[in-house]
Amino acid sequence: WLVAMGLVWRLGTASGNPKWRGLTWGMIPSHSSGVCACVYHFFYNAESLQFIVLAQAALTLLGNCTLAFAAWRLAASNGYAFSLPSLGDPGGGEAAEEQEGAAAAAVARAAAADTPAAAAASAAAS
Repeated sequence: WLVAMGLVWRLGTASGNPKWRGLTWGMIPSHSSGVCACVYHFFYNAESLQFIVLAQAALTLLGNCTLAFAAWRLAASNGYAFSLPSLGDPGGGEAAEEQEGAAAAAVARAAAADTPAAAAASAAAS
């Protein structure tokens, strides 16, 4: 996990996007959770160390939240726009319409290319 954290940090430095380094900071609670599990099992699941199980659970929750937030920040820095569909729109809202439009454009490009992929793309769109 530490190697992965180091690689992500280096990716942030190389790309010039500091949000990658934020992802590394978000990985720390997950690493700490793993350390808790290793310590607990190293001592043969001793009753006196039962509190470590609680700490592991809390750090896992915290790690999942920090990683989700860091991933959202990274995606937003690359132009991703997050939007929830409205409750009154069962079709998925504007995001679904954009995806359908992009799929139709891809099918049209494949059909214009007149390749074997065109037949597969038009069959998949049907």
